[in-house]
Amino acid sequence: MSKDKNGLSQELADKVRYFIQDTSPARVSVNLHAVLFGYLRSAREGLPIDLDIVLDDMEALFELLDVAAGERRLK
Repeated sequence: MSKDKNGLSQELADKVRYFIQDTSPARVSVNLHAVLFGYLRSAREGLPIDLDIVLDDMEALFELLDVAAGERRLK
């Protein structure tokens, strides 16, 4: 499988490009925020032990969506 200069496979690069071009990263970010915080509010007791990992991953995803939304606004 060939990879681009950033180490991404062509398929992954195409999927990321498609996602950013054909969805609203800002809308996805808002919706994911709502789902995440809705879950946290409803599951205050008994949260998974690995919640810190989940939160780190979600934060990284939100940062990606924010950058994608910002770049899309500039076009």
